[in-house]
Parts: sequence; structure tokens; C-alpha cells
Amino acid sequence: MANKSGMPRQEEVVDLGGWISVWYDKAVAARFIQPPFVLDDSTADRLQGYFDVGLTPGDAVHAFFGVMH
Repeated sequence: MANKSGMPRQEEVVDLGGWISVWYDKAVAARFIQPPFVLDDSTADRLQGYFDVGLTPGDAVHAFFGVMH
């Protein structure tokens, strides 16, 4: 079931492909990227790492595009 925004709830995103789709939607909504976005191997590996450690797609957007200190 989707939430009010029409996006799946976090607990429903159990596979990497679905998780990346939600990450993409959130990154576009935050204007970090614009369609079409080509997912290269290094980006896919980085996103899989975020998924594997349990980050939400929203947290991963901030981790990916945020300022590194």
C-alpha cells in the first residue's frame, strides 16, 4: 500500500530495485537530479551499500548528495 504521496512505505521496499526507484523519486523531488538519470556501476554499488546497511531511500539521498565534512 502506498502512503499519501503515492510512494510505497519504507517497510514495503524490500528489494534493491524497488528501493532504488524510491531513491530516484526522492532525488528528483529534491532536485538533486533530473530525468533522465543514468545509473552507472559505481553509483549502483554505492546505493547498494546504503541499502545493505539499512538506510531509507530518503536518508540515502542525503548521504549521496550531502556535503561531506
